[in-house]
Amino acid sequence: MLTEKNGTRGGAAPYREAGAWLRSLRRYWRITEAELAEQVGIATREIVAGLESGQLRLPRSLYTRMAQAFTMDAGEFAESCELYYDDPAAIRSAA
Repeated sequence: MLTEKNGTRGGAAPYREAGAWLRSLRRYWRITEAELAEQVGIATREIVAGLESGQLRLPRSLYTRMAQAFTMDAGEFAESCELYYDDPAAIRSAA
């Protein structure tokens, strides 16, 4: 299930860093939002847009399919997701 971060209001993007990372991967591979949604099994491209805008969190159950869409190792993709979603400060400090 795709979830919004609890306690967000007024258009806040709680997963902004994760969304920007997902968008950069999709653009690198030249995949449209609709194509990614179809490959991963997400209902609509609007959900992909919500993920990329940082409004929604990618559920762990989709990590493997998303990694396959980006031809990435599933373990590395999952590790990156956990950093982006759970410890975005670590990502910012590494940049």
